[in-house]
Amino acid sequence: MDDKFLLAEIAKLYYIDQIKQKDIAKIFNITPIQVSRFLRSAIENNIIQFHITMPIEVDLDLGKKIKDKYKLRECVVIDEEDEGLIGIKIAQYTSKFVYSLLQDGAIMGVSWGKGIYEFVKQLPFGKLPDLKIVQLSGGFVSEKNYMVTPAHIVTIACEKLGGVPIFLNAPFFSPNQDTKNNLLKDEGILKVYELASKSSVNIIGASSLKKTSTVFRVGMVSTDDIAELSYMNAIGDIAGYFIDDKGDPIKWSKSELYNGVPLDLIGSAYTTLCIAGEAGKEKVIRAGLNKKYFNTLITGKKLARGLL
Repeated sequence: MDDKFLLAEIAKLYYIDQIKQKDIAKIFNITPIQVSRFLRSAIENNIIQFHITMPIEVDLDLGKKIKDKYKLRECVVIDEEDEGLIGIKIAQYTSKFVYSLLQDGAIMGVSWGKGIYEFVKQLPFGKLPDLKIVQLSGGFVSEKNYMVTPAHIVTIACEKLGGVPIFLNAPFFSPNQDTKNNLLKDEGILKVYELASKSSVNIIGASSLKKTSTVFRVGMVSTDDIAELSYMNAIGDIAGYFIDDKGDPIKWSKSELYNGVPLDLIGSAYTTLCIAGEAGKEKVIRAGLNKKYFNTLITGKKLARGLL
């Protein structure tokens, strides 16, 4: 029998006719191990070609290239060029992806920002009463943009999933070093850090250093802060931590005052997922990838191209 015909026939019997490998082995008087090898060879020779229909269109090839280059657990590139639509499509995909990872009794950490807010809005309603939803960043008040605040995002996630909120009861920036030092001794704060490090999935965002970023629009950094950070060669932030192009945290006037779960603890979750859709964040995402701050990325096509 022709080799390619044999591979195709075995592939048909296994994938189309749903015949077990041990029974295929009997038909051709070969061993089950040989059947497995023939199936693998059929894939390698493009005799078997898979087509996967995703619920939201993704660029599988581009995602695989980024996944392989940065050695990620997963990379999803939403196949959308329109900057006005990419945010909502990323949120829709992320909500389905994260929900598939969750079990009752698990821990989920969430950062804050526009992208994270859109993600929690898209979460399905569930019944996970023992799911702990952990606030990863310190809080703040914003009358105009209250939707994107850390505590509001945790609250919405709990309303959707039925989980237990674990708030980080600390300001985004402490007023002085003594206050920060006292917070680091607080049992409640330390408990949040511990839970975040044991999380099944932590979801974080990233922003570039510009006045259109959410962290500037809500008033957490000022024009003077941006000038200082630019002088210190910051390129943006990941989960509240401003970094340079190597991914190293910037030491600036407020870096020791920031209250948030440290990046190394966020990254110790089984899945640390960064969502970033808008083009213009390539530098900060690339730095975060190289530094291994997260192992899963969901992004848009324009941004993804800039990572290769």
